[in-house]
This record gives sequence, C-alpha cells and structure tokens, in this order.
Amino acid sequence: MADDGEYLRLLRNKAQQIMAKSPRMESMPGLEAVRRPETIDPVAPTGPHNESAQLEAVVRWYRPVLTVADDHLITQSGDTSDPRFVDPNEGASKGLMDALEKHRTVLDPALRSVGRIELTNNMQYPWVGTGWLIGSDLGSDIIVTNAHVGREFGMRSGVGYVFRPGIPNAAIRQSARIDFREEVKMTSPREFPITDIIWISELPGLDICLLRVARSSGADRIDPPISLITGALADSAMLAVAGYPGSNNGYDPAPFQKLFGSVTGNKRFSPGFYTGQSDGSVTYDCSTLPGSSGSVVLDVTSGAAVGLHFAGTAFETNYAVPAADIAKIIAKRPWAGEAARPHTSMLGDDVGPAGGGGTLPPGAVLHSAGARSGDGGLSFVVPLTITVQLGDQSVTAGVQRITAPPPPRADRKSAETAADTVRQHLLGNKSVLSVKPDYLFRDGVITDDHGVIVGVAPGTAVDPASLGLGSRLDGVAISVETADPATIAEQMFAYQAEAFGGRVAKYQRKLTDPRFNLSPVTDDMSILLHVSPEAGWPVLKEFLENTSHKRLTIGMYHMTAPHVVEAIEKIARRNNTKITLTIDRQRGEADEPDDIGDPDDPKNKKKKDIPEEETLDKLEQIPGNRFQWAPASLGAQGLFASAYHIKVAVWGDGDSDASLFWLSSGNWQSSNQDPIDLAVNQINQVTPDQVEGYNREWHAVVTHKGLAKTFRNHLEQDFADNDKIAQQEAPMPAMFDVLVPIGPREEAPSPRDFKAFPPKKITGNIKVQPLLTPDNYPEIIADLISQAQERVLIENQSFNFWKNVDAMPKHFLNIAKAVRDQQKRGRDVRIIFRSGFGKERETLRQMKAFGLKADADHVRFFDKCHTKGFVIDDNIAVLGSQNITAAGVGPNRDASLVIWNREANEYFAELFKYDWQQIGRGRVRRDEGMAAMRLVHARDEAPAPSGYRRISMAEFLGET
Repeated sequence: MADDGEYLRLLRNKAQQIMAKSPRMESMPGLEAVRRPETIDPVAPTGPHNESAQLEAVVRWYRPVLTVADDHLITQSGDTSDPRFVDPNEGASKGLMDALEKHRTVLDPALRSVGRIELTNNMQYPWVGTGWLIGSDLGSDIIVTNAHVGREFGMRSGVGYVFRPGIPNAAIRQSARIDFREEVKMTSPREFPITDIIWISELPGLDICLLRVARSSGADRIDPPISLITGALADSAMLAVAGYPGSNNGYDPAPFQKLFGSVTGNKRFSPGFYTGQSDGSVTYDCSTLPGSSGSVVLDVTSGAAVGLHFAGTAFETNYAVPAADIAKIIAKRPWAGEAARPHTSMLGDDVGPAGGGGTLPPGAVLHSAGARSGDGGLSFVVPLTITVQLGDQSVTAGVQRITAPPPPRADRKSAETAADTVRQHLLGNKSVLSVKPDYLFRDGVITDDHGVIVGVAPGTAVDPASLGLGSRLDGVAISVETADPATIAEQMFAYQAEAFGGRVAKYQRKLTDPRFNLSPVTDDMSILLHVSPEAGWPVLKEFLENTSHKRLTIGMYHMTAPHVVEAIEKIARRNNTKITLTIDRQRGEADEPDDIGDPDDPKNKKKKDIPEEETLDKLEQIPGNRFQWAPASLGAQGLFASAYHIKVAVWGDGDSDASLFWLSSGNWQSSNQDPIDLAVNQINQVTPDQVEGYNREWHAVVTHKGLAKTFRNHLEQDFADNDKIAQQEAPMPAMFDVLVPIGPREEAPSPRDFKAFPPKKITGNIKVQPLLTPDNYPEIIADLISQAQERVLIENQSFNFWKNVDAMPKHFLNIAKAVRDQQKRGRDVRIIFRSGFGKERETLRQMKAFGLKADADHVRFFDKCHTKGFVIDDNIAVLGSQNITAAGVGPNRDASLVIWNREANEYFAELFKYDWQQIGRGRVRRDEGMAAMRLVHARDEAPAPSGYRRISMAEFLGET
C-alpha cells in the first residue's frame, strides 16, 4: 500500500461492499432504515483517520446490547427502576433472551470479573478501556487488556514496566485501578488498585497487556478469574462481549439511542455469534464501541473466554486475540527475556496462519483506548505485512511497514496556496461556508501543522470525498469541519459578531459623581467567599432570608429557578419591604450551551424553571407597590450592547442606606443555583451526585456600607434609566434569536477525586475595588495582568476572538495582549474556559494565531465553567460576571470585585488547581453539527417549535 490515500480508498471500498450486502444496515423489517454516520469527529484531519471513524464497529442494530445491574445480566424489562434503562427485549427475539437466561449461572459470575480500567493523575483519560481477570499459574490476580490500552498509562523502563509520568503533574506518576461495577444502575463501586504492569506487547498484531491487581480492597475480595478456551469453537457458537462501550462516535442518534440508551461507559453485555477466524483473529458479530477495547469475548454456554476484543469493522465483524494465544503468552513469559529480543515470536509454531494471532485485514479499525472524555479520538492499525519464521523462541518476526513515511509538514504559505485551489474547486457549493488555511488538530489537540480547513453548513457531511476532495492536496492536509458559529451567523444569517463590538454611546455614567465612584476601598469589612455548585444556594438562601433590612435592589441577567423565585416572592410579601429589579429577561429557553437538551431529560437542570414572564406578572400583582422592575435596554439603540449580564443584589434601608451585597458569576437559574438543602456550615457533607451537572460559579457576600452603597447607587440608576426607555416605548432593537436543534450531548467528565469547597470568610482591613462595565473594568484588569510577577490563572466561561482579530476593540485586545505578554515573560499563565456550539477548535486557532499558547499545558476546557475570575500572583483575586469577549469586557453591563487579600487568593487558587487537574480537558470535543438552525426576530415570542431550543444571537456567538 503506497500511501494514506490508498488506505482510505480501501476503507471506502470495504464500506461500499458492506452497504451492498446490507443496504438497510442490518435493520429488521418494520424498523426505519438507518444510514452510516455522516457527521463524525475529524480529530485527525490528516490521512484516513477521520473517514475511518465512520467504520467503528456497531455490527447489529437490531440485536440488543444488555445492561448489567447489581452484578447480574438484565434480560427482562422492568428489572431496574433506573430512568436511563433501555428495555433489552425491544426488537429482540424471545429465543435469544431464553438462551441467555438458561446460562445465567455461568454468565453472572463471569461478569463480576470484568471491570473498567480507570486512571489517576491523567487529565486526558479518566478511564481507558476494559480489563478482566484470567486464571494462570501467575496467580488469580492477573488482569488482561489490550496493549494499546496499557500504553496510555504504562511504559517500558529497562527490563520492566512502570507507570507513566502524570498529566499534567509529571512529578507524580499515574496510577490505575479497576472498578468491577460502573453499571448503568448507580450501584456502589468495587475498585481494586492495579499494582504492577507485567507486560505490554510490542509485537504487531498481538494486542495484549497483562497487569497485576490487588486481591483485596477493604473487606472486599476479587472474584475468581475467567477460564480460557484453548480448543476449537463450534460453528455459529453464541458469544457475547462484556465490557464498557464508550461514545456514540457519530452514529445515527435514533438507532444508537435504541441500542445503547443515553448512558455509555458502563458495563454492557453484547450477545452475538462466532463467525470464524481471520488472519489468526477470532471474529464475531457482537456490537462494540470505543471503550470496548480489552473486553472479554465469552462463550455463552460455558462462561469461559474465547478471546480478548481489540478491534472491529462497522456493520461487518469484530476481532479478538484468541484465548489460546493469551494462554501461550502466559506460558512463554516473554517479559522474562524480552529486552534481549524485542521482536521475537513468543507463540511458537502452533498458533495459526499468521503466527501471532490478532492481526487485522485491510480496513479494520482499532478501537480507541477509552471513551476519551468525549473528544472522540481513535487509534487505528496501520496495515502491516508480517513474516514469521516458525521454530523455536529465538526466531525473530520480520516486520515490514509498507506505508510510506508521513508527508512533511505543510507551512502557512503552502496551505494558503492549497486553499486557493480548493476554494476554486468548491465555488458554487452552497453547503461550503468557508475555506481557509489554518492550524490542524490531531487526536483533539491543536498542532503546529497547517492545512486547508473547509467549513460546511450544519448537517453537511465532513468527509472530504463527499466534496470531491482527497485527504491531501500537494502534500497539504484537508480537513472538513462544521463551520464555527461566527461563520454560520455571517454566511447563513448575514449577521456579524462585530455588532456587539464597541462601547455603547447611549450609556452614560459620570464616575466623578461621588455616588458612582469606583475607586479602591481599604477598610474593615467581612467577605464570605463561596463557590457553586456546593455552596451557591445555601449562602444565597441565607442572604435572601435576611430580615434586618427593608430594601433589596437587584441587577440580574436571568431569574427562573423555582427556589429563588419562591424566596423573592416571600420578600415581596413582607410588610414594609421593597424590591427593585432591573433584568435582562430571558429571551430564549437557555442561555448556556450545555443547557440545550431534551426538556424531559432528568439531567436537564432547568426543566422545572419558571418562565420569567410568569414570575414578573405574579410579583407585579403583590399590593403596596412592593415590587418594581424594569427591562434592560439592549442593542444598537439601547443602553447596553447585547446583555444586562450583571448578578448583584444589595440589602439596605431607606433611600441612601445599604449594608451588604451579594455579587456573583451565576444567574438565578437552577443550573447556576443548585438547590442543595444544606446549611452553610454543612457544605463539607455535599456528595458528588448532588452537584453533578451544575455550573461552577464564584460568589461573594460583602458586608461593608460604603461598597454596598456604591453598588446600590449604580443599580438604582440602572433601574431609572432602563425604566425611562421602557416607558417611552422606543422601537425594538434590531436583534435576532436562534433556534438550535436539540441533540444528544456527550457526558461532561466528572472529577476523579471529588472535593467540596466550603465557604471561606475573611475579615479585617481589606482592600477591594468595584469593577463595572462599561465603566472601568477593562483598564483595571489589563493593568493587573500586566503587573503580575508570578502567575495569572484565568477561569472564565469564554475567551472569544473575532474572525478578524485586528478589528476587535482595544478594550478586549489590551487584555488579550497583557495575557500574551505575560506568557512570553515565562509567567505561569493558564486558562480554563468552556465554549459551545462547536467553537472550541476555532477559539484555539485564533488564540494560537494571536500568539497565545493554546496547548493543554496552558488551556483546558471545563464544560460547566460559568465563572469569570482571575488569580494573580499570591495576593489578588478577581470574581464577577464579565466574560472575556468584546461585549463582555466592554459594552455589556457586568460587575466584578478585585480583592487584595492572600486568603482570598489562596482559596480561589486551590479551586483553580482542582478544576484544572480534576475536571479540565485538554482535547476539544468532537465536531457538533447542528442541522437546520433557524433565525427568528426577538419580537417573536412564540415558543420554539418541537425539537428546538431558542437562544439569543449573542449567546450563540459567545458575545455575552
């Protein structure tokens, strides 16, 4: 095979052959026909990798993939009350279920010996695949998995093997454990440490890794090993793969949901049948996914192992290293003398036609090492010709690579030339929105290589061949991706992010007026620092229940959480208490990318939220004029660019008195205010399941009359200014909303070692400066970053460049340049942020082009990050609501605090470290193609049609 293009051609031919044999993709009569995935993750834009991902190995749509609960195979519907449970009988024959029930006595014990391999100190892969206990003369504590799984955490060292250095903390080596539960039903874990790496095969086609596991964990003991079948199998023997299938990987959502349900990465049992042998591998038609690597292939009648699953070709077959080969490896003990003969055939002359079981035919795809934390990365086998001279153990296996060496890296100039040619070729194709030279991604990580990036409309296939393109042009790689939101808005909606760019002239506030002075204050005060999800609502609830004051002034972006609405209503009904609210009003149904999902999904944290229109109408009916509100004036003709994005509430008395205030990054929505029913002093009792799926937020409650009065003065003036415009019935600004299709989303990674952060109260003589946009924020922040001597840690929802960076306003560029300059000085500058609607790749490319470091050592993604904070050196902490966008740091209304205090700095620095190491991911998510987005006018308040969510254009573009 001469090159990658030839390999890709053979893959295409194989797919076409499969389609010709089974055009309905194994669909049963009466079911809708399904198709091969059209939108897949181009994690490696060079070579065949992205198209080959379409051939991942779901083999039979109509045959169920069964769940395991409480260590038992579930073959009857109704055996579990878990709402995510998939009925295994749907579409399955009664005969199959009866056969499995007949052999339950041997299958259930085997399932207890299959576990998920999980890692510590590896931010890339929380788990990497499946392993299972095997019986051998080495002992009953031996785990077998794939070599390509073991290489993710193990490496050769001298004549043995050790755990790899940690990621990102290379000073501490990784460690591994195996959890024999991890079921769909939330059962307790059964985790055992992996103590030793015995052997990782380096022989091509022999995808085996052997590990030693602790025999006990507390009072628990590992189960007996699974026996190995070394004899021949009967034709069409019933087999099953037991393991941990991972991500969707681009399959059609409907049949995929029917087969695997909404939960992946949990123990599954995939029944099927033995189909023969291919080049020394056992073949079978059970359904698998990335993450199934290392699974056991069981003989259903005996519960013994037929082989070690390692790869598959979608809709055709799967491949396993024969159990007989595993037994021979154990007997030969290649690790004992492997250093002297690293390529020796260890299996002898009685193995099979290829002399080293487990080789792949052209077109088969090696399963990924794990679920890849949602980034969809895959590894695949490069075709090899293997020649083995049979005989004693000293005979070596000659390995000839017939794939040409990778082409040289393309520079920017070559990519520009290739882009011109591709652009001419694609002229007139309405599905193509952009063609440009830019940085390539490999395995979800940005590289220094340049290629041609073709941006296509949502719902368009991302296969270069579908556009009449090869994978390379004159040595330059071509990557087809769903276009980024800014390109979609510009090319499909004729709308530009620059609409939210500069300062809005209509907002005017004289900071020389003593009422609005935003100078630093150094005085005795008390500050209660706290974070969400764990402490957000417990502290806010206590703040709202304050009965010492009679006047609450609020500036808020969104307010829909039922528990918050109830608390506000109680305040409004108190005698002699008054509430003044200025609010952006939720124009859509979700303001955050991760909230776009099925409203009936139990994981949708805002499914019970109350529409703001309903809440405001109800509060207005309270007698005595106790509640007043004004809608924020937004847009080109309004006071603020795209959002009244502030989150501040001030308690006081009378017209000029104020005592304490709450300031935050978090809205009063359920996703921002986890309704945890604990007292403030009980936060250390919070459990992981209580906070799963809620946003990270930073908050402060400050007790200081001067600062509270300053914020209340600004909020009262906001109310007066916005109310005046509303009373004048000015024309609606020319703004638009976007209807975004609801689709399945990948699970966000959970922290490996959960830790709750209780509130931190600091008191004494403290220096604090209030920051507001559009008033003083960008100048102060740029200056603070520029003066840093050691570190600048940034945790923010957004870090958003425009397509034309040079056109960006100075107030944003000054902050970005300050960050870049500090990186160049060698300071510790790291950024955590989240980004939605397919913006991750484009953001990293723009950062890199701007001169910022965009690798995983400097930038990581946190899918639930909604905070907007800085940790600078060892004595400054900043928290508030400003996103790092052109609108967020300039013309929108937002509020922050700068706190010069070592305790505050340490509190948020520890939190940043936790989020960076435990939750942050260094790889981009797979491309999220969203078919058929629609644009509607903001004045149209009709509900979103079925299957859609409504968000503002600013939110879609990340410009809040």
